[in-house]
Amino acid sequence: MLRILVATLALATAAPALADAASEAAGSYTLETAGTTEQVRPGAPGKLVLFIHPKAGTHVHPQAPLAIALEAPAGVKLAKEKLGHKDAVDPKAEAPRFEVPFTAAAAGRYELKAAIDFFICSDTWCVKQSRALSVPVVAKQ
Repeated sequence: MLRILVATLALATAAPALADAASEAAGSYTLETAGTTEQVRPGAPGKLVLFIHPKAGTHVHPQAPLAIALEAPAGVKLAKEKLGHKDAVDPKAEAPRFEVPFTAAAAGRYELKAAIDFFICSDTWCVKQSRALSVPVVAKQ
């Protein structure tokens, strides 16, 4: 009975700390797409840029899983649809940046989508993040 009481107390005191870490982690980085080709001619190469930018005192964990699933609508061809640490411009960077070539077959407005899973860490916590992002692209003559 005493073990159950001790375990319950431990969980009760840990829960607020976990909530604080999750809240702090969510605000400890930005997802940026600066450098993405916003307008492209049909058939010409464009580039999708994704950058996980940690704020001071945090970093993307280099050994924890990092997965980016990219999705493009019909008419847009991505060079790659799945990315991990090794696909970063600098795979050892604490702030990974990804650049993925694409082409649009015809004129139109398109939306490139990314589902991003990674771990953001400080000296006291490491929390998994799952975010969705969409980037508008216009192809015109």
